[in-house]
Amino acid sequence: MFKQYENRRAIAALIAVCIIWGTTYLINKLGVSSMPPLFFTSIRQLTAAILLLMYLFLIKKLAWPDRSFIKLQLVLGLLLISGGNGLGIYGLQYIDSGISAILATFSPILIAFLLSILQKDHHISKWTWLGLGLGCFGILIICLQKIGMHPGKASIVGIGFTMLSIITWAFGSVYSKIKKHHYNPFLSAGFQMLFGGIPVLIISLFTEKPWNFQIETYHILIWAYAIVLGSLVAYSCFIYSLNHLPVTLVSIHTYINPIIAILLGALLLGEIINFWILIGAIVTLTGVYLVTKHS
Repeated sequence: MFKQYENRRAIAALIAVCIIWGTTYLINKLGVSSMPPLFFTSIRQLTAAILLLMYLFLIKKLAWPDRSFIKLQLVLGLLLISGGNGLGIYGLQYIDSGISAILATFSPILIAFLLSILQKDHHISKWTWLGLGLGCFGILIICLQKIGMHPGKASIVGIGFTMLSIITWAFGSVYSKIKKHHYNPFLSAGFQMLFGGIPVLIISLFTEKPWNFQIETYHILIWAYAIVLGSLVAYSCFIYSLNHLPVTLVSIHTYINPIIAILLGALLLGEIINFWILIGAIVTLTGVYLVTKHS
């Protein structure tokens, strides 16, 4: 009875992850369209980090971690937050939110490939190789279509920064898997957002001059959604579902997030999705499915 109740809560948590993370592409697009992008994402990450760490240390009374843990989170923060999130947000100002979501599905494909290289016991089956190939082909279709629809430097810059963010996120994810530790995962998330958000804020101060930016109620609402729902609620639900459900089931958010992002981008932002982009999305998602199922 208790196990069944836990599974229901885990399913509800997973549904929340699929919906909330699917909408954050729209929220991030609204953020970078009205605010300096690096300033927007750094404030989001640092605020979420401070709130989470205050809760863990002041309310949950967690012990301060050792130096090796801090060093690990510093590296992961630079890879996952500064690189994976920061570069992706910067690239989002040049491309549609739906395209960004589709490109992000390349991450699990790249992670599986990196694990096969770095871990000798991680075998790649023929189905996984097929998935890797389909994923690359689907991404190529989308990139060519996007550049063709909006020829010029902007699309290339946006796709370039987005793909670079996916690469750094993949390296960070693999490094995190290899360098395991026994600490609370929420503690890891808090320090990663803190260490990753600081460099992005520093770069923003030197390049974007955010002190000339006037904050309005509209911006605060975007930040509130991104911080509370995008960073704190959705990530907590993700950790909870990961602890109570099979990894293969939890991975369905990889397929659902782009669908929600594409629909919201088309309905609310007027983003154009043509036939070949849909074909590219289907091919890419098929590749992701094969990789996650057979890895």
